[in-house]
Amino acid sequence: MKRLMQFLIIFLTILLPIMVIISIPHIDIDKEIVVSFNSSFNDEYRASSLFYDYTDEVEVNSNVDTSKLGIYEINYELKFGPFTIHNKKEVNVVDKTSPVIELVNGNEVNVCPNCEYVEDGYKAIDDYDKDITDKVEVINKDNEIIYRVSDSSGNSAEVIRKINYVDKEKPVIKLKGDSEISIYLNSSYNELGYSATDNCDGDITKNVSVTNKVDTSKIGSYEVTYLVSDKAGNSNMIKRKVNVINRPVYTGVGNGVIYLTFDDGPSNITSSILDLLDKYGIKATFFVTNNVNNYPNILKRAYNSGHSIGLHTYTHEYSTVYSSVNNYFLDLSKIDNAVYNIIGIHSKIIRFPGGSSNTISRNYSIGIMSTLSNEVVNRGYNYFDWNIDSNDAGSDVYNSSNIYKNVINGLSHNKANVVLMHDSGSHNATYMALDSIITYAINNGYRFDILKSNTTPVHHGINN
Repeated sequence: MKRLMQFLIIFLTILLPIMVIISIPHIDIDKEIVVSFNSSFNDEYRASSLFYDYTDEVEVNSNVDTSKLGIYEINYELKFGPFTIHNKKEVNVVDKTSPVIELVNGNEVNVCPNCEYVEDGYKAIDDYDKDITDKVEVINKDNEIIYRVSDSSGNSAEVIRKINYVDKEKPVIKLKGDSEISIYLNSSYNELGYSATDNCDGDITKNVSVTNKVDTSKIGSYEVTYLVSDKAGNSNMIKRKVNVINRPVYTGVGNGVIYLTFDDGPSNITSSILDLLDKYGIKATFFVTNNVNNYPNILKRAYNSGHSIGLHTYTHEYSTVYSSVNNYFLDLSKIDNAVYNIIGIHSKIIRFPGGSSNTISRNYSIGIMSTLSNEVVNRGYNYFDWNIDSNDAGSDVYNSSNIYKNVINGLSHNKANVVLMHDSGSHNATYMALDSIITYAINNGYRFDILKSNTTPVHHGINN
């Protein structure tokens, strides 16, 4: 009995307090942690004693917001019998991400020799401070430009743009007039003109070398080659195709009437042409393109003034129009609908791009003109070619004097004179020649009329 009493005394005075102490839970945490701005924060802690896990019973009070920099505090509380166990930790939200510098036109640029580099631009973006472009320091060093920036947290970034003082760009050659033209057998080829510019040397038109192999005494296709080089040795070459063709054989009758016809419009020049026609009380025929969508009021004016509106082409792209019969009529339908949407009529008079005698269609579909010349008639259209070419789309595009001569020299009182001219934007010379043409015709007893669906047409010989 005495031994039992001794054991109880030892248990109560020594072992019981120890067991009570080790049964009280504690909350384990990292006292201070650092997390990145705008990152996901997953808090970790554990509450336990020697005998039991109390983690799920911990009450957590946190105001951590990773979208804002700062030091936050998390408080933990656990009720255990008569005891309340506390702990806390600090969470430091910091910006550890460096800004990003973006250079307009890249990290390496070429600059013309003996020229100064003109800054292309740059932008600096920080995930916390946002746009800090105004804080970028720009340092010029030899053939490099260094861009440096730091955000409000001290994170820095640097990029380098390399400047190469070298000219690697080819000059640009532009042709005046079309890149493919047709002239008649035994006529003369007159150069339409060209220009050449270089990114470093500027206007170098005078340096262009022209090789002309056109032989107007023989039917065929020829090339005129234009070659130019800049000071750095970069060169470029383009070609113009010149087709030497027979003069078309015309059919059609007339009594000295003149049908003035204008292709490829309307344009800003068309208004001036209409003013001139109004001056003399003359009506003309306009074979229009998709430019009607750009100049609807001019088309309305022409139609309301009594001029005849014909269909020419929507795209004027030979490779599209003449690639198949179906494609031709798709193009024709588009220009028909465009005209109808503006003036409310479906025109039944048409002119083939390049005329019915064109040979360029051979490049895209053999025999298509033979088919189309019959099929358009079968579908209720009347197509019109011409028997007087002003050559304003050829070598005389900028020569009003020659345009005038080409027209009046072709006039006859013994035929219906269907005159081909153009009123697209590059044909100011046509407008300049028109007054003299009209004056000559009036003084020599000619009269003017418009083409209609029942007008006896002038047709070329079919060459494809």
